[in-house]
Amino acid sequence: MNMPAVTEVPTPALAFASAGLADSDFSDAFSGHITRADVTAMQVARGMFEDPPRWVSSLMAVRDGVVSLVGLKTSKGLIARGREGKVGIFPVRSNTATEVVLGEDDKHLDFRVWVHVEPHGSGCRVTTSTVVRTHNRLGRVYLATIMPFHRLIARQMLSRALHRLDQPAAAAY
Repeated sequence: MNMPAVTEVPTPALAFASAGLADSDFSDAFSGHITRADVTAMQVARGMFEDPPRWVSSLMAVRDGVVSLVGLKTSKGLIARGREGKVGIFPVRSNTATEVVLGEDDKHLDFRVWVHVEPHGSGCRVTTSTVVRTHNRLGRVYLATIMPFHRLIARQMLSRALHRLDQPAAAAY
């Protein structure tokens, strides 16, 4: 399977503005290109989060086991609140054809995932960014602990979604 190249890029100013997290403590962004020009931000978000790879689901299960010990929200808890208005486990905070913002607030940190599509050449450029604001020491420790995994997961899930969306049968997203 030939996956689209996804590179780390500076976090766009639009990601910060759309996330609405003043004084963020962390941000990153990844970007890739696909040949289809008719892709929406919601299609990309669904492609990233609605059918994660098994290894990502396994890491989330480990995360849930650890964070439940300190009273943080778990992915199972987010799922239990229903699927309406969500992409995967993440609540949709805003949605247009070119931009989707997902995110959740918790006692240790608030996070947003920003997905943006724009015309680029004969296809489109897709950029996703994660913006985080921590609230306390637990948030800073949590963020430092997940960072190595986050970067790997973010890059891989965007590449996987772009690959799937560039296939002829991708209209299902």
